[in-house]
Amino acid sequence: MSVAPTDLPRRGPARQRGRIGLVIAAAVIFVLLISLRGIAGFWTDYLWFAELHQTGVWKGVLGTKILLAVVFSAVFFVVLWADLFIADRIAPKFRPAGPEEELLARYRAVVGPRAGLVRVAVAVVLTAIAGPTAQSQWNKWILFRNGAHVQFGTKDPLFHKDLSFYVFRLPFYKFLVDWAFATLIIVLVVTLVAHYLNGGIRLQSPLQRVTPQVKAHLSVLFAALALLKAVGYWLQRYELNFSSRGAVHGATYTDVKAQLPALKLLMAISLFAAILMIVNISRRGWVLPVIAVGLWALLAVVVGAAYPAFIQNFRVRPNEADKERSYIARNINALRLPV
Repeated sequence: MSVAPTDLPRRGPARQRGRIGLVIAAAVIFVLLISLRGIAGFWTDYLWFAELHQTGVWKGVLGTKILLAVVFSAVFFVVLWADLFIADRIAPKFRPAGPEEELLARYRAVVGPRAGLVRVAVAVVLTAIAGPTAQSQWNKWILFRNGAHVQFGTKDPLFHKDLSFYVFRLPFYKFLVDWAFATLIIVLVVTLVAHYLNGGIRLQSPLQRVTPQVKAHLSVLFAALALLKAVGYWLQRYELNFSSRGAVHGATYTDVKAQLPALKLLMAISLFAAILMIVNISRRGWVLPVIAVGLWALLAVVVGAAYPAFIQNFRVRPNEADKERSYIARNINALRLPV
């Protein structure tokens, strides 16, 4: 006698809860196992500070790490969630039939009723991976917070900035820009995937492959990346004072005569690219952004790398003593400054 599927015994709620409990327990054990090294280091640091009667310092560092992890995780989550929310709101209502649409229709049939939950889950998972990495920059934040108004009374000869800027503020500014740029790259990639799943991007469509709303959204993200790149070039100028390219440590002939103008040009190109991205919102196609990115890539290679290398090898090295004379004098004067 055959038994109908509906006559088979069903799993009771207790059994299902038991399996869920086992999965959660396995996940907790896995996390603990991969965290053993970190936990051991954490406890060792505490014992070392306790032996020196400096547990207050240990608590201060720990509090700073937690603060940075929470703040940057919150910022990452909000930015990513907001872009995913926008991607869902501007999803096209009508999607032309095609091989891609048939496949993705099944995905939306499952995810559609839980779109908000999926959006939060994706943001939480990526935040848990990317957000807490900021805690490793606790030293830069403490220097920035405590030295924001400190002045050494001595300025560098190239940019005429007080030396305290390079000790207390520049490292944290550089971290902020790099972190924001990496965050936007992740957000852009996830947003592209979301727009594809929502039907705003179609790779095989004979008609419109990117809807105007999606194009506007992506253009704003690309413009933000270009602006951050411009700020990165602006900060990179100050890092020339730590260059090791020349005869002495610090900004030398090639850095001042070739690398610095190249950074200024790349900064201008990045700002120009950001403007083109915004202008592109009201235009058809992606010609302007492609031109901007292509021009930036070409100049980054030719002007940012090849030209300084050419100057160093063919103008400086044949007559290094003469070309570097004033910069060597700057280095000697810096060594004579009182500590």
